[in-house]
Amino acid sequence: MRTQVALGAALVVASLFLGTSSAWAQAYVGTWGSNAVQCVIDQSLQGAPMIVRRNGYDQHETHCRFASLRKTGKASWRVRARCSVEGNRQTHTFTMSVQDNYMTMRDGRGARNFVRCPRP
Repeated sequence: MRTQVALGAALVVASLFLGTSSAWAQAYVGTWGSNAVQCVIDQSLQGAPMIVRRNGYDQHETHCRFASLRKTGKASWRVRARCSVEGNRQTHTFTMSVQDNYMTMRDGRGARNFVRCPRP
């Protein structure tokens, strides 16, 4: 019984962290490429697609963990990420906006557009 109560409490805390519905968290989760061709490039190669998870993303030699993630619209988020880029530590702040199977990431350098890669 105690285990069930603890598990229930953990689920409540997790749902509060993710918002009232975890569906919004899923909008940006997936594999994203600048075009469909990029989707098939292996992560060991330059030009690989970006694999976005709930708490960060990986793309070839770039590995980022979201230090903060704030929902700013129906399908947009403001993100501060701590990254390792080719072994160098960096901090990035950007926004992610998703509409259907398209995502735009904006930062101080401008906007980058992505298409959702099909699942294998």
